[in-house]
Amino acid sequence: MSTLLLICEDVEVSENIIQKMSSQYSIWHVRRQRDAMAWLKNHQPESVIMDLDLLGLGASDILNQIRQSSPINCTLAIGLCKSPEPLSPLLLEQFDQLIVNYSI
Repeated sequence: MSTLLLICEDVEVSENIIQKMSSQYSIWHVRRQRDAMAWLKNHQPESVIMDLDLLGLGASDILNQIRQSSPINCTLAIGLCKSPEPLSPLLLEQFDQLIVNYSI
């Protein structure tokens, strides 16, 4: 069984990246916060990658929904941003990893 991965990113993820990851992950890609929230009503991802420049504080709502859906939650949360300066330190603390100056 592959790992369930949620990607919240408005840029189309490269076919090459998807092909390389598809043997290890079952990938769900959304472009908007409301789509992520709707998907999370019925799914519990093991990992989530979020574009913080796109989602801003909406990322916190997504993480809260993920963490509330399971009492034993070990979802790996990775945040992507061009620069962490405009983002709230409280938001940044919710991520296991932050990737700055990323490019998909």
